[in-house]
Amino acid sequence: MPLPTPGRETAWIAARAGESRYVLSEHVIRSLMAGHIAVPQIETALRSGRIIEEHRHSGRDPAYLLCAVHERKPVHAVAAPRTDGWLAVIHAYVPAPPFWRTALQRSPGDPAMSDSTTTCYFCGGAIKQVTVGNFDYRLEGRMYVIKKVPAGLCEQCGEKYVAAEVGRRLNALIAEQAFTGSETVEVIDYAIAP
Repeated sequence: MPLPTPGRETAWIAARAGESRYVLSEHVIRSLMAGHIAVPQIETALRSGRIIEEHRHSGRDPAYLLCAVHERKPVHAVAAPRTDGWLAVIHAYVPAPPFWRTALQRSPGDPAMSDSTTTCYFCGGAIKQVTVGNFDYRLEGRMYVIKKVPAGLCEQCGEKYVAAEVGRRLNALIAEQAFTGSETVEVIDYAIAP
């Protein structure tokens, strides 16, 4: 399958969505599980969305930020063509403040954050320093939830980055079993779910 030609990206993406020739990233699956987005919203963005940004990284094909309206609510999807002719949906979300002023217009950047902003490896979006409410961490088959972690958050796709020293401290806290509580985790077994 050929990749989209310049100027034909929207039609190419819509065709892949219509043929179900797309894959969802793990990041999108996490958003689905959290209830932040649903597959019908993603498919609306892919089938009828307008490209509002193009993101480029060296050594990668471009990714496209699409905006559409699903049941009177705006939705964004970041999609990139794969070399095998399929489409990868990297991220999908409902645009909202503080990152978006409107569905089509980003909020102005905070000048105070300019020194700590870098570029996301995956989508090219700006990274802003935040404190993450919950950060899931897997180690040797067990899942841990760490709260109030200082991290960089991509304003575009939501990818999180932690500094090396934060990662080392997280690992040490888990190794020391420095737990402050526990929570019940809901589990779905895809193979036996009705």
